[in-house]
Amino acid sequence: MNEICSQLINSEDLRIPKIEDILIEYKKGYIYIYSQNSLNLTHIINSIKNFQIEIIKSITYENENVFVYKLLPNIQEIPHQEIVFNILKKCLLKEIKPECKLYYFATLGMTLREILLLRALIKYENQIINFSEFSIIKTVLSYPKLTVNLIEYFKEKFKTKKSHKKIENEIEEQLKDIETSSEDKILKTIYLIIKNSLRSNFYLEKETISFKIATKNLNLKGIQPLVESFVFHQDFSGVHLRNSLVARGGLRWSNRYEDFRDEVKSLMTAQIAKNAIIIPDGAKGGFVIYKDISKEEFKKYYSLYIDALLDLIDNKNEKYPLVKYDEDDYYFVVAADKGTSHMSDTANEIAIKRGYWLKDAFASGGSRGYSHKELGITAKGAWRSVARFFIEKGIDIYQDEISVVGTGSMRGDVFGNGMLINPNIKLIGAISHSEIFIDPNPDPKTAYEERKRLFENSLNWSAYDKSKISKGGGVFQRSQKSIKLSPEIKRVLNIKKDEINGEELAKKLLTAKVDMLYIGGIGTYVKSSEEENIYIGDKENEGVRVNGDELKCFAVCEGGNLGFTHKARIEYAFNGGRINLDSIDNSAGVNTSDYEVNLKILLNNLVDKTLINETQRDEILFKIVDNVVRSVLWNNYFQSLAISLDEIRSSETKNFIKTIEVLEKHLDEFKRQYFAIPKDNEFELAMFEGKIVRPVLAYMLLYAKIFTKKILLESNLIDSPYALHFLFKYFPKSFTSVYENEIKTHPLKREIIATTIANIVINNNGSSFIMDFEDKESFIKKIENYLIVNSLINANDVRFEIYRQDLKEPAEEQYKKLLLLEEVINFSAKWLSKTYKNKKIDPSFLLNYKEELKPLFENFFENAEYLKFISAIIHIKEETHQPLNEVVKLFFLIIDNFHITKILDFLDNYKATKKEKILKFQLQEMIEIFVINLSRKILMFERSNETIEKAFDEYMKQFNLENLTEEKELKDLTDAVLFVNNLILNS
Repeated sequence: MNEICSQLINSEDLRIPKIEDILIEYKKGYIYIYSQNSLNLTHIINSIKNFQIEIIKSITYENENVFVYKLLPNIQEIPHQEIVFNILKKCLLKEIKPECKLYYFATLGMTLREILLLRALIKYENQIINFSEFSIIKTVLSYPKLTVNLIEYFKEKFKTKKSHKKIENEIEEQLKDIETSSEDKILKTIYLIIKNSLRSNFYLEKETISFKIATKNLNLKGIQPLVESFVFHQDFSGVHLRNSLVARGGLRWSNRYEDFRDEVKSLMTAQIAKNAIIIPDGAKGGFVIYKDISKEEFKKYYSLYIDALLDLIDNKNEKYPLVKYDEDDYYFVVAADKGTSHMSDTANEIAIKRGYWLKDAFASGGSRGYSHKELGITAKGAWRSVARFFIEKGIDIYQDEISVVGTGSMRGDVFGNGMLINPNIKLIGAISHSEIFIDPNPDPKTAYEERKRLFENSLNWSAYDKSKISKGGGVFQRSQKSIKLSPEIKRVLNIKKDEINGEELAKKLLTAKVDMLYIGGIGTYVKSSEEENIYIGDKENEGVRVNGDELKCFAVCEGGNLGFTHKARIEYAFNGGRINLDSIDNSAGVNTSDYEVNLKILLNNLVDKTLINETQRDEILFKIVDNVVRSVLWNNYFQSLAISLDEIRSSETKNFIKTIEVLEKHLDEFKRQYFAIPKDNEFELAMFEGKIVRPVLAYMLLYAKIFTKKILLESNLIDSPYALHFLFKYFPKSFTSVYENEIKTHPLKREIIATTIANIVINNNGSSFIMDFEDKESFIKKIENYLIVNSLINANDVRFEIYRQDLKEPAEEQYKKLLLLEEVINFSAKWLSKTYKNKKIDPSFLLNYKEELKPLFENFFENAEYLKFISAIIHIKEETHQPLNEVVKLFFLIIDNFHITKILDFLDNYKATKKEKILKFQLQEMIEIFVINLSRKILMFERSNETIEKAFDEYMKQFNLENLTEEKELKDLTDAVLFVNNLILNS
C-alpha cells in the first residue's frame, strides 16, 4: 500500500496549484494532497481510513517547494467530496481529532458539525449506559441510515418547533430491524436522548455543542436529576445535573474520564440532601479535559464550558434565543469545587458579558463575594455540627484538649481552617494526598503556631518545622515502601511491627484511638466491611482505605465530601461511633454561598434602579457578613441538635417507619436502598441500643425538609401576609429594616419562605412531623397551626434559654425540656387542627394574646402541662367573652382537680395493642373534650360577682363531681376507662 510508484507521475502532476497550507483534490481517480510542509504518509493514509477508504498505491514527491501526495483509493468515486476533503484537511492540520471512525459519515453527506454532534451524543450515552464508546461507535457504523436519520431528527427538532412525528415514526420503524439486544439498547438510547432533549446550542456554531436533557424520562437506574446539560468539545466533555430548576452546586474538574458523570451524580445526590437547608435544590457539574494543559488553556476550556451551559438557560438579554421544549428556565447558579476554586470571577465575567440577569450572583465567591477560605466557614460549620457529640459528654471542643487525626493538609481550606479553631487540640497526625504527618505527643500551643504558619503560607506537611514535632514523629511519604517506626509512633498507633509501608501507616493513623477523626481533604477514606474497593469511585485512596468497623475514634467530623461511604457511616455508628453525614457537617459553605447569591440578587436590583451604586453594593454585602456567618452556624447547630432529639424519639420506631413510607411515596429521589435503610420487618438492622443510627436519621431529617418545602411551594400559605414574617426572618435584621419593600419583591420570595418554614418545623419537631401526611391541605394546616402556637407561646425564647445552658446543664436535661416544649406545641396545634378543621384560622386571632399571656410563659416548664391547652383557652375566652385570666384559672382548676396531666401521661406512655389503639385514641379525645366542655359549662354557670374558684366549687357540688377528685392512682387501662367514662357521664 505504501509502495512508491514512479510510473504514477505524469506531466499533469508537475503543475502545482497555489496553496496556503494544504489543498486536497480528486482527479482522474486519484487523491492529490498538496502541502507547504512535509506530512507523514502513514498519518495521511490512516486519516483517510477514517472514511472507510483504503489507499492501494501512493507516491510522494516535492515540486516547487510543495510536497505532493498522490494516492490511489480503492473506490472510483468519493461521495460528498467537498465535505470529506474539508474534514481530511482539518485532520492533517491537526485542527480536529485525526483518528475518528465517525468521519465515515461524511461520505453519507454529514457535515463536520453534524459528525461532532454524533460524537457528542455518543460521549453522553457512554456516561449513562454500560457500553463502551467503542461498542457504541461500532453500532452506529453498522446502521448508517438509521444514524443519519437520528442526526436529521436532532437538527430538525432544534431548527423549528413543530411536530416531528413523521421522522420519529421513521426512526421507530428502523429500530424494529435491529438485530441484537445490545445494539437495540444503544440505538434506542440515542433516540431517547434526542427525544428528551429540551434545548441545544447546535445552531450557534460555537466550538462546543451542548444540549439539555429531561433525564427523568430516560429510565436510568438510581437517583437521577430532573434535567441535565451535556457539553461536548473535541478537547473536553462536561455535565451539569440539577434536581430541579431552582438548584445550585459546585463545578469540578474531574479526572475520572470513564465515568465522570457517575462522580458528578453521586455528588449531586449528596448536594440534594445538603441543600435541604438552603433555598435551591441540589445540583452539581463536572468536566474532564482529554489532554495536558497550561493554566491559560484551563481558563479557556472552563470558559467554553460555562458559556455552553449558559446557552441552555433563558436570558432576557440573549440575542439568539433557542428553540426550546421546556418551561422558562432563568435560575442557574454555580459554585467553586475541586480544581475550580479560583474561577468564580471568570464565570461571572462571562455571565455579565452575556447580560445574564444574575450578573456576579451567577458564581458565588470571587473578588466581589464571600471567600469561604477567608471566612473558614465550612470548617466552622463542621465543628459546630460535631460539637453536639462533645456537648453530650460535657466537653467544649472549642477550648478543651482533644486528640485529633485528620485527612488533608494545612494548605486546604477545610482542613487548614479546621485545625485552627481550637488552639488546644492535639493533632496526632494527618494524611494528605501524598504525605503522612505524625506528631505522637504534640505540645498544643507549639503545634498550633506551626500549623498556623503552614496555613498562612500555603505549605505542605513537608514544610513543618521538624524541631517542633514531638519525639518520634515526622513527615513521611504515602508512597514509601518501608518506614522505620519509632517507639512513640508504635505506642500511639498501637503498632507492633518495627517497619511498615506508607499506605499501612496511613491506615493505622486512620484507625487510631482518638477523640475525633476529621475529614478535611478530598477522598473516600472509609468504606464498610461489606463493600469492595473496586466499586468505590476514588481509586487514588484505595490503598489507604479502611473499614468503618476498624475505626476507634469517639466521633467523626465530615468537613469534606464523600470521606465515608454511607454504609461505612452506618457500620461505624453500629459500633457506637458518633457521626452525622457530610451533607450535615459541611453544609455551611453552600449555606453561605446561598446567602451571598440571594443578597446579591436583591442588591443588584437596587443598583439597576440607581438606588445604590456598585461600591455601596459591595460595602453593604461585606458589612453584613458577620450576620450571615452567625445565621449559617446556627443552622449547623440546629441540624445536629435535631438529630440528637430524633435519636431519643426514634425509640418509637413506628413513627419513623411511617416517615420513611411518606418520603418513599412522595419523593422520587428517596428510596430505602439509596440510604441503606432496611425493610420494616428488618428495621432492627438500622437500630443501635434501641435507637435508629444517626446517619439514617440525618437523611430522614434532610429529606423531611425537602418534602416539606415541596408541599409548601404547592400551597397558598407562603403567599399569605402571615408568611412575610418568614421572608424577613431569612435576612439579617439590619438589612431587613432598610430594604423591607425590596425584600418583598425578591424573585425567590416563595422559595425563601418555604425553606425558612421547613427548617423551623423540622429542626424543632423532627423528621416524624411528616409521618401522618395524608393530603396537602391538612398537612399545610398542620404546619400553619404549629407555627402559630410556636409563636404564641414564645417557643423560640424558651429554646434559646435552653441552648445557653450548653455545658452548664447536662445535655439529657436540656433534651427533656426541648422535647416537652414540642409536646406542648403539638398538643395545642392538634387541638387547633381538630377545632378548626374546616375553617381558616387568622393567626392574629391567637397571636393578639401573646402579651397578655406572657406571665404564663416566664415559668414555662412549671406551667407546661397547662400550656398544652393554650389554644383551647383562647378559643373559650373568645366564645364566652370572659376575661382571659379567668379562663386560664378555670383551666388550671379543672386540670389539677381531675388529674388531667396524669391521665394524659398515662395514655401517652401506655403501650397499646392493635385492638387497644383505637380505644386509646378515643380516650385521649374524650379527655380533651371533657376539659373544654366542662370549662364552657362552668363559665355559663358562673354568677355575676362570683370568682371563678367559687363558680367551679358550686358547679362541682351541684353536679356531685367532687368524689371524682379522690381518684389518686391509675392502676391500669381499665381504671382509666372507668374514670374517663365517669367524667364524661357526669359532665
